[in-house]
Amino acid sequence: MQYLKNIIIALIILLGLITFAQSETSWIKKKDKSETVKKVEEKSNSTWIKKKIKEDKKEYKKEEKEITKEVKSWITKKSKDKYIDSIDKLPENAIYFTASNETKNLLVYGYVQPDVNSKLINGYYETSKGFGYFNDGKTTCKIGSTVIDVSSGEVTARVSGECTNGIKFTGKTSQNQNTGMGFAKTKDGKNRFLFDFNIQRTEIAKLYDLNLNFSKNNSLLASNQNNEDDQIDIKPKGKYYALLIGNSNYINWASLKSPKNDVNEIQKVLNSKYNFEEIITIINGTEKDIMKGFKKLSKITTDSDYVLIYYSGHGDNTGLNNYWIPVDGEKESGLGDWINTAEIADYIMDKIPNRHIVLMSDSCYFDVKTKGGSITNRKTMSYEKLLKRRAIMLVQSGSNEPVLDTSDDEHSMFAKSFINSIKNNQKIIRMSEIIEEIILSHSGMQQQPLGVRMKGWGDTSGDFLFIAKK
Repeated sequence: MQYLKNIIIALIILLGLITFAQSETSWIKKKDKSETVKKVEEKSNSTWIKKKIKEDKKEYKKEEKEITKEVKSWITKKSKDKYIDSIDKLPENAIYFTASNETKNLLVYGYVQPDVNSKLINGYYETSKGFGYFNDGKTTCKIGSTVIDVSSGEVTARVSGECTNGIKFTGKTSQNQNTGMGFAKTKDGKNRFLFDFNIQRTEIAKLYDLNLNFSKNNSLLASNQNNEDDQIDIKPKGKYYALLIGNSNYINWASLKSPKNDVNEIQKVLNSKYNFEEIITIINGTEKDIMKGFKKLSKITTDSDYVLIYYSGHGDNTGLNNYWIPVDGEKESGLGDWINTAEIADYIMDKIPNRHIVLMSDSCYFDVKTKGGSITNRKTMSYEKLLKRRAIMLVQSGSNEPVLDTSDDEHSMFAKSFINSIKNNQKIIRMSEIIEEIILSHSGMQQQPLGVRMKGWGDTSGDFLFIAKK
């Protein structure tokens, strides 16, 4: 009898060891699979970055062929150029500029002056020459620009430069009266520079200081996140939903390049980095398509959910009324196929259940009228408070004014700033932070983005949080 008991005990121990071994093997396989998925994602991101760099290199070579002999001779001429360590010390009677790459870790300021020996194009000297200075205390650049078009008071020029740190760039600028802006791609394809121009040194100094502060704050934020944000664990009670509308191919209006690109890229980032329950995407939507999207959204959301609505396309206004233009919208108003923003406001206030809702509109003439412990612990408590309080926020690329289609032949500046914010976020980013970055990205442009809280619609100072997947 004792012998039989010993056999049973031995079998139980053996089965336990087998089960434990199988569990360990399963865990190892699961871990290996997770690591494999991670490596695939990293490889995919790396492939995308390499592809983008290759495309920018190709674009640079295309632009480089258009540089005039006069500018080419100037920027490639070898000389010992003195570094100027302050915008205040730049020479008088010039056009001043500041520039930064997308991450704002490379900052430049400088000036150009017209070459009076070059020919006149509608009253403007064709060529301008000058210098740029990086904020590293040593790097200088030779800058040259060539006027390629003058129409309706707007001057379009090609800008090029070569710097002592090896950076070479070329791109286009647009100037209207005293101010201007432009974009340039570097020869290695790794950076794109945003330029702001002004005939006032003080104005350029302000923009430069904004970029400098932005760069410093980003560095501090990255440092704090590395030390603290890994410990923050925020669990929203509701689900995330998005309605993305991108209208590019118009029948009666001029077609736009950026809306389709913007919306497809936003959808891609939201799917890959965030836990959205459903993303409704409408490309080239008619009035019926767009309103069906709003109706669908109203049926699937609850009072606990977080809703993002993004529109990119034409907009217009008639008197006090503002409209989104569907792709089949007539050129004249009053025919019933434009979407009055008042309808959008009604849906947000009365028909789409939500806890937080953000409406982002990248269109001309958009203006909705309102109705009436430790650092880590503090951050966690702050985020939880923002999630609990109601948030109804409106973000628009401009007020009652025209807005630009593309900033870099692919995306609008409004969309580009938003995409960069949600793409670069590794933990948690607030919508209010994104709004600040969008506004800063337009600092040298005529259009002025706006972010407002809709207190009359029930906002109680919450905030829409983009929480990256772990």
